[in-house]
Amino acid sequence: MKTIKQMADELGVNKDKVKYQVRKLPSEHLVKMGNITYLTDDGILKLKELILGKTIGNPSGKTDDYPVNNRVTLPEDKISGENELYNILRAELDSKNEQISALQAELSVERTHGREQADKLSDLAAQLAELTRNNQLLLGVEQSRTNPALRSEDETVVHNGAGKERKKGFFQRFRKNQNP
Repeated sequence: MKTIKQMADELGVNKDKVKYQVRKLPSEHLVKMGNITYLTDDGILKLKELILGKTIGNPSGKTDDYPVNNRVTLPEDKISGENELYNILRAELDSKNEQISALQAELSVERTHGREQADKLSDLAAQLAELTRNNQLLLGVEQSRTNPALRSEDETVVHNGAGKERKKGFFQRFRKNQNP
């Protein structure tokens, strides 16, 4: 049995590389005593194979312990049961996909409707603003007709005989409106 450090020194590689390769080994090739990990004799051979890239003691260079094909074969009855489960799950998935498509179509219609409503609201707001502006103008004209203080300059100017103009005072304008 050897430690990871001893194996790194023996193989002439970094200790981290040995640690990395040791993680790939099955636990039966390792013995842990305290904080120190020891490799069994089989573990030492496997580690050398992994690091050096060839099989030790096997001239063909292939390992018998690590199969090339990792495919797992299942009994026939297990496969048929899994196919039924697969078919059920596939049918449920297809159903959910159809529901999602229907919901997306409905959402698209709702978005279109929402945009149309927003456009209508925008048009109505513009019309309201225009009506409010027109109403304020009409109200201003009406107030200027009835309130002497709001009359135009022409109506508030007094012409005296010397060609001089002066503004009418408040009481002069007020008396004029009372004596039509």
